[in-house]
Amino acid sequence: MQFTSLAFAVFLPIVFLIYWAVPNKYRAFFLLLVSYGFYMTFSAGYVLLLFAMSLLSYFIGLHCSKKSFIAGVMIQVGALAFFKYAGFLPGVSDSFIIPVGISFYLFKSISYMADVYKGKLLPEKEPVTFFLYLAFFPDIVSGPINRAETLIPQFKEEKTFDYERGVYGMRLILLGLFKKLLIADTLSRYVDPVFETPGSYMGISYFVAAVFYTIEIYCDFSGYSDMAVGIAGLFGIRSMENFKNPYLSSNIREFWERWHISLSGWLKDYIYIPLGGSRKGKVRTYLNLMITFLISGIWHGANLTFLVWGALHGIYQVVYRFYKKHCKWKMPKILGVILTFSFVSLAWIFFRADSIQDALYMIRYMGYNLSPLLAYHKMGMIRQDFYLIAGSVAFLCLIDILSLKMDVIKAVDRLKAPVRWSAYLLLAALIMAFHLHNGVSQQFIYFQF
Repeated sequence: MQFTSLAFAVFLPIVFLIYWAVPNKYRAFFLLLVSYGFYMTFSAGYVLLLFAMSLLSYFIGLHCSKKSFIAGVMIQVGALAFFKYAGFLPGVSDSFIIPVGISFYLFKSISYMADVYKGKLLPEKEPVTFFLYLAFFPDIVSGPINRAETLIPQFKEEKTFDYERGVYGMRLILLGLFKKLLIADTLSRYVDPVFETPGSYMGISYFVAAVFYTIEIYCDFSGYSDMAVGIAGLFGIRSMENFKNPYLSSNIREFWERWHISLSGWLKDYIYIPLGGSRKGKVRTYLNLMITFLISGIWHGANLTFLVWGALHGIYQVVYRFYKKHCKWKMPKILGVILTFSFVSLAWIFFRADSIQDALYMIRYMGYNLSPLLAYHKMGMIRQDFYLIAGSVAFLCLIDILSLKMDVIKAVDRLKAPVRWSAYLLLAALIMAFHLHNGVSQQFIYFQF
């Protein structure tokens, strides 16, 4: 049951009304039942795996020792490796299904066990609260990877409905739908054919597809995160921000401070720093950066394309650190933004391509013919979509730029009620119209990870 489905549009209001109607002491249990029910709509059988991993980390937290912690991490990393990579082994059926959200709830579990083991966090004794922490339905499928120290206490709070937070959440949901259904799904109609059959295209078509995919994956994933944060807000839960205008970053380090923030923070705290971080000299720092980003690449899948994507970002980080330390010339910010966007887009080609050969082919022939008209006709773009993409991306850029100075979602309060509601209705109508125009909504990209 995707956030963009009609079923979810019926499911969410019912859950919302019941949640605020039941007494506070039963709300966590109710949300747990709802979360397990929601998860079962994706893979009913794998709910047993979620329960087993939750039970394991719950008891390790209560009786945490060095041996139990290491055993717990090994079991969960082993389970993650098996389910993510077993489908690539010879003789394994092509119908092998990766449990939805397994990376995200196991990362939450590992961070919980690590924090308890290190003494940063007291073990959670209430099983309902802990199980809800791992299964909370807004973020179980694709994050954000909320930490136990911020999420668990909120499930125990006495809550009354906060109208302003509810309105803020609904606006985030609407923004997420705009990003996903208007921009990402429209762009995917032109991106997918080029990456799936690159030999059928030429020249600037590869450049356009690369830029389109750079925008698509941002709108797809940040759209999901906006909706997840907004949905959590409807239940009085503050979920962490997962994206913060990443394509306005002036360097690659800043990009990773703004892109998939919950994963970046997780990798930093539980991979990079335990490896030694930047505490053991320049060479070791560079090595730790490379290892961390290679792990990030491997986490996305067993295809070598993900490994190259991770390696490229590791190299970017090393080069930037070297430049920062040894070069006195200060790059103009606008140039930094353009270069960062370009290098990130280049890496996305490997991320999206089916093989390294396809990615290299696209890069090699990207400048073969730079006629925009050729790309327009070769990619089969219709005028309606061209104007939609241009207008929607321009509007999103404006929102991101304004977000550097203010909370744009909150600033909507300054508009008069008739203007505000007219904007809501217009945006909702556009979302519905182009959702029907694009056909069935595409699955969120990060569901496969």
